[in-house]
Amino acid sequence: MIGFIIYNGVTGDFSFLIANSLALSVGGFLYYLYKEKQMLHFVTTFFVVVIMMLTTFFIQTGGINKTGLYFAILIPLPSILLVGKRNGLFFLVVFTLLNLLGFIIFQNEDWYPHYTVAKAGRLGIVFFLITVMAYSNEFVFEFLYTRIKKLSDSLIYSQQSYKNLAVNKEHFVSLISNNLSDHIGSFAGIANLLNDEYDHLTDDQKRELIRSLANFSEQNFRLMRDLVKWSTSQTGTISYDPQPLKLEKIYRDVVDLFNPLIEEKKLSFFLKMKSNSEIYADADMTGAILRILVSNAIKFSKKRGEVRISAEEEGDQMRITVSDTGVGMSEENLFRVNSEVAFSTPGTLDEPGSGIGLILAKEFLQKNRGTFRAESTLGVGSSVSFTLPLVE
Repeated sequence: MIGFIIYNGVTGDFSFLIANSLALSVGGFLYYLYKEKQMLHFVTTFFVVVIMMLTTFFIQTGGINKTGLYFAILIPLPSILLVGKRNGLFFLVVFTLLNLLGFIIFQNEDWYPHYTVAKAGRLGIVFFLITVMAYSNEFVFEFLYTRIKKLSDSLIYSQQSYKNLAVNKEHFVSLISNNLSDHIGSFAGIANLLNDEYDHLTDDQKRELIRSLANFSEQNFRLMRDLVKWSTSQTGTISYDPQPLKLEKIYRDVVDLFNPLIEEKKLSFFLKMKSNSEIYADADMTGAILRILVSNAIKFSKKRGEVRISAEEEGDQMRITVSDTGVGMSEENLFRVNSEVAFSTPGTLDEPGSGIGLILAKEFLQKNRGTFRAESTLGVGSSVSFTLPLVE
């Protein structure tokens, strides 16, 4: 284009000089919009409109030869392929009506080019067929694009799943190594002490050590059970069977399970049900969630403390709250509880924790479309609640 401008200036053809300069300016501006502003749709639409306007002008004024007419009937291809089916079809209809209207109105004028009806009809038929072809191609392109887009989304999802699986695997290995090391190390330490100093220990000391061994054994068993559940949830093999449930039955089962620990700490247990409605959730997961929260409440409760379980409706959800009058949590630990960070602290009787109980509970809640929230005041107690959907 710059070469043409220079040539026009040298030959003194100022009309073409102005036209080419204007074309270069418009082209540069369109390139700027495309490159810097990412306005591809505007640029392509502008290009198609300009081509149609120029073609219409030449057809109506006679400034188009036989080759130009062949070019004119190919306009549906850039029109539909560049601006889309709907906008392209609209431009083609306007283009056709303008040229048809000009032919009807001006065909008898001396200055109007001589287009016979037969020739115009043949061109119209070819124009229509090319439009249909372009429209069909656009449908094919759209279909292929949709299939490729779905395949791409599927590959991205699979890639993200593999990344999450790798992260969860590292997390899982870390949890196993840390928790098993702590639990088994403590168990081995007490067992060695009992073995080495058995003859020098009083009966009360022996009973206390044996009680500690039994406690660690129970905690190790729970740790392994939680690890198995957590690993199966990560691999997607854990079953999910939601059904209508009565919360009170789950509560009774949990209390019966922890009754020895409740009696050991002489805790008072209370159930406050403000609703008798059924929840819609997986029974095993719901029981596991409540067991984890009740276990933590017992673990951090002082002797003769209180543990309360309450349930009330919130819209289409049931909020279940487990609160205690135990040692409470610092702001740092409360932040950890409400996040995805795994950590463990000993209970009021030095009970060890697995560190993954709350992680497991949160994942079960996610599967059951529930939410989790924890509140606590250091030295006063904690309140941990979760929601599950009600039966519709």
